Amino acid sequence: MKSVYLLKRWDMGSYIEIDSGAWASMKEHDPEEMIYMINLLKFRDTVKEGLGIDGRKGRDAWMNKYGAGVNAVAERLDTGLEVVVLNDARATMLGLPGEEWDMIAIVRYRTRANFIEMIEDEEYQRVMKYRNGSLENSRLIECVINKPEDYPSTLDKGEPTERLIGNAHANGDERMKSFRDRDAEQPIFMLNLIRCKAETDPGVGLDGMDGGAGYQAYGDAMERDYHEDVGMSVPWKFYPCATIIGPQDEQWDQAFLVSYPSRKAFRNMVTDSSYRTGNQLLRDASVLDSRLIETTPAIR
Repeated sequence: MKSVYLLKRWDMGSYIEIDSGAWASMKEHDPEEMIYMINLLKFRDTVKEGLGIDGRKGRDAWMNKYGAGVNAVAERLDTGLEVVVLNDARATMLGLPGEEWDMIAIVRYRTRANFIEMIEDEEYQRVMKYRNGSLENSRLIECVINKPEDYPSTLDKGEPTERLIGNAHANGDERMKSFRDRDAEQPIFMLNLIRCKAETDPGVGLDGMDGGAGYQAYGDAMERDYHEDVGMSVPWKFYPCATIIGPQDEQWDQAFLVSYPSRKAFRNMVTDSSYRTGNQLLRDASVLDSRLIETTPAIR
C-alpha cells in the first residue's frame, strides 16, 4: 500500500472523550433526524484499573459490561438503538500511524434527540466509565442516510493536517502482504471514509467539477466496470455530519461499506491494470483525504 502524505499531524494521541465543540454543534441540527453513529474501536488489553472489574479484557468489558448498561438505558429511554453493523477490523489498509482498530460498530438511533438524551442521562454517565476504561483509542462519527443539500459538506471546514489518498499496491507495504496471508476466499467488508476536494484535479476527464461530483463519477464508473464482474455491493452508505470523538481535522463527506465475495476478489480488482490506469485516477482526482479499513463480521 503506497500512501500519499502531504502534511504531518504530530499529535497521534488517543481519543476517548466527546469533543465539546462537536457536541454543541450536534445540538444545533434537526433533533428529529434519524442518525447513524460509526464507532471505530481500539481495545485495551485489560481495562483501566479502578472500575471494579480489574483484569477483564477490554473487548469483553466493552461488549458485555458497557454493552449491557447502554442497552438498558437505551431501552428505558426508547431511543430505537439498533446495532446494524458489528465487524472485527482486520487491518487499516489506508490510515495514519496509530489508526489501527479492533472493531467497527454502526449504531442507528431513531432521532438525534434520542441519542443526545441517552448520552446526557445520569445512568448512562455512570455506565460510560466502562466504555472509556475499555478503550485505547476510538472515533465516533455522526452520520445521516440522506445526502445533505450542502454536499460535499466539508468544503467550509478546516484543511486536514495530514491527507491520505493512497494507492493499493499488491507488493507494497506490510499491510497488503499480511492481507495476502489471510484466507483468500473469506468474504470481507471494506469501510471507506472519504473527504472530497473542493475542485477535481485536471487531466482525467473531470475538469470543472467539485470533488463530490467527481467522486460520483468514480462511483458510477465502478458500478459499470466492476460491481457485477467482481460481485461487490454497497450495503450501507452514509453522509457524515461531524466527528464527535476524534481529531477535529478528520471530517468526512461519505462513509460506506463495500462487500466483496472474497479477499481475492478485492485484490484482483485493485491490482487490475484497467482499474489502476482508469478508475483509480478518477478517485485520486476527487479525494482530499480517505481511510480504508478491512473488516469481517464479528464473532460475539
